[in-house]
Amino acid sequence: MVIGTKLKQAREAKRMSQEELALILKTTQKTVSNWESDKSIPSLDYLYKIETILEVDILSWLAEKGIVFNQHNEKGDNAAIINKNFSEELKEQYEKRLEEKDENIEQLKNEIIFLRNLLDKK
Repeated sequence: MVIGTKLKQAREAKRMSQEELALILKTTQKTVSNWESDKSIPSLDYLYKIETILEVDILSWLAEKGIVFNQHNEKGDNAAIINKNFSEELKEQYEKRLEEKDENIEQLKNEIIFLRNLLDKK
């Protein structure tokens, strides 16, 4: 499962709407919707607030996504974030958006050609 799906399930388990969660978090319903559909990822500040409000374990959600917090190492304690898959996920999201934009550009080009042909016939 991805973070968005888990967030939605946790919110619904609390019988809370996106609007209600957004109000408590002092953000917009659209932002919550984007998080739940994995179009964006909440900041660490929001993740902490979500964890508190929905009474969930965000660290386990992040670990499933390849993001772990390394608290102990040979040199002692630290709070380093080790992100195994996040950059790959961002790259995939970026490439997908580029493909969508390319498709939109092609569609607009075709519409322009169509309109030019209409004007040429007149």
